[in-house]
Amino acid sequence: MPASTEQLQSEYHALAPLAERFNGSLRDELEEVLKTNKITLGVPIESRVKKLDSIVEKIERKTLSLESITDLPDLIGLRLILLFSRDVAKTCDLISKTFTVLHKEDTQERLGESQFGYQSVHYLIQLPKNWLSVPSLASVGQFKAEIQIRTVAQHMWAAASHVLQYKHESNVPFPVRRSINRVSAILETVDLEFERVLDARESYISALTSVEAKGPLNVDLLATILDSILPKENKFEPEPYSDLLPELLHFGIDSTEALKKLVQGRLPDALKEDSDTVERYAGMESLPPVLASRVANGVYFAHVGLVRAMLRKEFGKKYSQYEQRLRVSNNPSSRKAAGTKRIRKRKPQSAAKSSAKKR
Repeated sequence: MPASTEQLQSEYHALAPLAERFNGSLRDELEEVLKTNKITLGVPIESRVKKLDSIVEKIERKTLSLESITDLPDLIGLRLILLFSRDVAKTCDLISKTFTVLHKEDTQERLGESQFGYQSVHYLIQLPKNWLSVPSLASVGQFKAEIQIRTVAQHMWAAASHVLQYKHESNVPFPVRRSINRVSAILETVDLEFERVLDARESYISALTSVEAKGPLNVDLLATILDSILPKENKFEPEPYSDLLPELLHFGIDSTEALKKLVQGRLPDALKEDSDTVERYAGMESLPPVLASRVANGVYFAHVGLVRAMLRKEFGKKYSQYEQRLRVSNNPSSRKAAGTKRIRKRKPQSAAKSSAKKR
């Protein structure tokens, strides 16, 4: 028997805290699944528990009959906006393996070859029954959640079409249709061209690993060389190679030969500093979890950190001064403080000298 609006409102207020907990647990689990499988988000995961006024408006607008507020498919909603289109299928596969899927819809299947429109994959899921044996999850087994998966380009279309109310081709006035078709084609091209970039990059990296890497340094070449000659246990993901490369170039290390020479000469010093740092931090209870785990495994520096330790040994004071300039330029408060110090260095004139100048 359908519940009244008043009954649904009362149930909503009672279940809202549990729904928020379920929403948070689901978001955390999805973040971990994507990170473990190296799937890149374009923006952080969007998630929400639907507001009561939105639920009431939807019930009235669509004349829905609900026995319980948990019957609403999108009471809890999460959106995964991915950077690359190749990750959509991979993410769909992971969701199917991780959760109990109640329903799946790919909106692209509604469109013909020459049509444009909203593109996204929607899942309605529940937690698997074996998860509900965990005490913190036992109370949220009644909830379902909608998970939407799309690329950044598809999300741009979804956001714009929502504002323009051009969700379907039939909604678009004929004089505007040519322009909107161009926009749709451009956004699809963005996804396709990103795929070509990824394919070209993979081919380049594959060629690097099959022959001895040589030539001017770039980010991918830098990563390949460091992966091949630095200890694997120090590796951390993600390594900020794009930040390290300008530092190397600044000190004239602009080729694979120069980088290998630096590593060959200074790696023992860097590993000694790494070992000393581990010893200094071992047993400290205030370390962040990730750092504590690394120290427990006997490493502190990541690959980029090891190279910076080598630069400190190789260039001494010059590198320390360079690091200080970087910190100041990257920190507005430091720049302001540095400016204040420069002003304070000016010696104020004495009152006698000031009056003498006036005379």
